[in-house]
Amino acid sequence: MMSKKLELLDLTVFPSTDKTIYVESDDIYGGAHRYILHNCLGFNNGKTDYDFAPDAPVQSIQFIKKAADGTIIPGLQSEQLALVMLDRCKKLNARFPSDHNGKQVKGLEMFLEGCSDRVQERVDRGVMGDLKK
Repeated sequence: MMSKKLELLDLTVFPSTDKTIYVESDDIYGGAHRYILHNCLGFNNGKTDYDFAPDAPVQSIQFIKKAADGTIIPGLQSEQLALVMLDRCKKLNARFPSDHNGKQVKGLEMFLEGCSDRVQERVDRGVMGDLKK
């Protein structure tokens, strides 16, 4: 039986030093399918505020997971989340234009291209959808 636990990731959103992201760890992947995040309350008084109250709501992101027995835990694809981020960045850039946003768009487009290349390569090898390297 796989053990699962929430692990606080040593990741922060600049300029904050607060760790706000947990991953549900497992014995096979080390945690790559379910994330729990504290909500951001905005940038106030020179710092980013997060809701760390014990009863505060959190956000959960579940990525699709295929178990060794073939069962599926429904969830998001990485590409879906990246497409949401890309759409958001473009829309926010329309409102608050910045050259820095262009870097974000290029990075997300590069990520999506890499995802497409990986999927195509797996389709070409006949292993897409299988738990094979």
